[in-house]
Amino acid sequence: MARNIRMPTSDQQSRQTISEITATTMISRSPAVLTAEADDEIVMMSIEQGRYFGLDDIGSDVWRRIEPPCSFAELIEELAACYEADRATIAADVQGLLARMAGEDVVRLA
Repeated sequence: MARNIRMPTSDQQSRQTISEITATTMISRSPAVLTAEADDEIVMMSIEQGRYFGLDDIGSDVWRRIEPPCSFAELIEELAACYEADRATIAADVQGLLARMAGEDVVRLA
């Protein structure tokens, strides 16, 4: 899942953000992002950065599930019920995805 977002990333920033994501971390969409759907995928534009990003089908599914905001544990629970993958693998992949999204201010982690 972590490969589902096509956006630049800073490895150091992503690693730091990943370590900060816990079961109780609340995840919400950034209000500074405009989105549109195209062929079951999400295309996003950061208003503040003037950059475009794209999510594939699984990344788009994650995006849809964080509205309304939810905890990381709730998100993983929902995804584990829908995908045939080990819960630990799902959690690790989603942490990487969220770290990159947070680094680009696409999502907010609190």
